[in-house]
Amino acid sequence: MKALVTGAGGFLGTAVVAALLERGHSVRALLRPAAGEAPAQWRGRAEVAREDLRALTGTSIFDGVEVVVHLAAMVRGTPEAQFAGTVVVTERLFSAMRDAAGPKRVVLASSFSVYDWTRARGELTEETPLEERPFERDGYAIAKLWQERVALRFAAENGWTLCVLRPGFIHGPGGPVVAGAGMRLGRAFVVVAPFGCLPLTHVTRCAAAFADAAEKGAHGIYNIVDDERVSAWRYAGRLVDEGTASFRIPLPYVVGLGIAHAATATSRLLFPPQGGKLPGVLIPRRYRARFRPLRFVNARAKSGLGWKAAP
Repeated sequence: MKALVTGAGGFLGTAVVAALLERGHSVRALLRPAAGEAPAQWRGRAEVAREDLRALTGTSIFDGVEVVVHLAAMVRGTPEAQFAGTVVVTERLFSAMRDAAGPKRVVLASSFSVYDWTRARGELTEETPLEERPFERDGYAIAKLWQERVALRFAAENGWTLCVLRPGFIHGPGGPVVAGAGMRLGRAFVVVAPFGCLPLTHVTRCAAAFADAAEKGAHGIYNIVDDERVSAWRYAGRLVDEGTASFRIPLPYVVGLGIAHAATATSRLLFPPQGGKLPGVLIPRRYRARFRPLRFVNARAKSGLGWKAAP
């Protein structure tokens, strides 16, 4: 099997390319023209292509490809930049793929951000409703929701097989601090909902899920979250051990939510009618989507993909 992997130079992309190579597949790894050298762990084993998906015009990147693993997305910047770097990029990629009459299979990286966390009933599964008020969330949630819609439309119009994987917080060596655990405050780390379990997905196991989906020609939607249940307090303890923070401060979930509601009400009182600009953690809907303690279910990925959610 030959796979085209977009976003191959990212934290997850590097691991996905490595997982596919280790299983004996051919990989065309797509990197931005301005990106540095290919990661050493798969340099010389993967075919490296340099393309800016924002200005993609040709179709040669699809030559010989059987499946596209689409990981490219913009996770930082303004909402406009995230939309352009995620949704517009996806439209251009899939338009070129359609014009090339090339591969008919897509594995798309989505996110838990697309869910409406306020409507989850104790656990978050693939049946949890999607966010209906994304403009009260953030640019990333908006972009990922629209990216899924674009992928679904192209798949339906062209008869492609589409598999959407929604990982939890992806973590591992060299990765970012998991936002759902809390926030830094100087040398302290404020742990929100300290005894709630985080929806963690180790980067190597997450990459294995993408390789499983690509190999099996899977279709449908799957949540990708590890079996191991790690509390926010335990996770923050690792940050202290590693020297990322000096100590932990617990903040019960309901207390933090109350602070967010109070800040929003005060802001609207001072700056009617919509209120002034607040940090994301002080906006109740964003706060819930980042910190609400839930159970996270991975049964569908295990049965449908044969994915192993534990070491």
